[in-house]
Amino acid sequence: MVVTQSNASILIIDDDQEIGEMLNSYFEVQGYQVSTINWGQDGLDACLEKIPDIVLLDIRLPDLDGYEIVKRLKNNRRTQSIPIIFLTEKRQREDRLRGLSMQVEDYITKPFDIQELRLRVRNVLMRYRRSSLTNAISALPEKQLLIETIEEHLQMGDFGLILINLQKLDHYRDQFGFVAANELQRNMSLLLKETFFVSAEQQPFLAQWGNANFILITQADQIDQTEKTIYQSLFPKLEKAYSAGEGQTTRIDQQLGIRVYKKLINSQTESLQKIIIDLERLIH
Repeated sequence: MVVTQSNASILIIDDDQEIGEMLNSYFEVQGYQVSTINWGQDGLDACLEKIPDIVLLDIRLPDLDGYEIVKRLKNNRRTQSIPIIFLTEKRQREDRLRGLSMQVEDYITKPFDIQELRLRVRNVLMRYRRSSLTNAISALPEKQLLIETIEEHLQMGDFGLILINLQKLDHYRDQFGFVAANELQRNMSLLLKETFFVSAEQQPFLAQWGNANFILITQADQIDQTEKTIYQSLFPKLEKAYSAGEGQTTRIDQQLGIRVYKKLINSQTESLQKIIIDLERLIH
């Protein structure tokens, strides 16, 4: 399902009930799915329970302030990509600079023009929609396109789903640096294409979910062969590209903690929501 204005979700975290109710009513009329929360910790819990498409966040809250909420969201891999707009009475220059330095999308002071806010929300969602289609490092289709493709396959019949999870990618990045980790992701993408896109027939759909997860969608009768090819062809290519240097004894697949999961999807019994939930559990 494509995230559009008609189904995008907005989470409002603001202890001013009048503003919260006004924003809730206004954006619902515009076609958004809106939730309003008055406490910071409740807002964090809501983000973890169901990722919103955008958060409108006040800074002054009864428990946690908005700065702390942003910090926690950005430090959690599951929530770090949520776009956030500060909506606050704090109008001092140092407050604006502090807010914008935290990689939020915008900093809007109260009182605000509701029409301007609507356009800013729309523009942020459109920008994230464009950037979420492909991975910035590997250029592979990302989560949104993957979900749309899974939905299409469910309508056509049974199919196979294979997840290649790099469980220790963060550790690899800490050890060798961001440049090396990004290069590894690009190489992983190239090796997958080289392994599976050798002919025009029965090519799997290849996507990336975040940085550490590569997903293949195959025909139902090809899932076992695809898994076999990963171990017999992809892994040796990866090992050759990252052969252990002098004094190193750990293979690259062990350094990365690579795990491969496969599942045959029965289109009659599986739902899109269940497939996504199962993938999220494996990934996180």
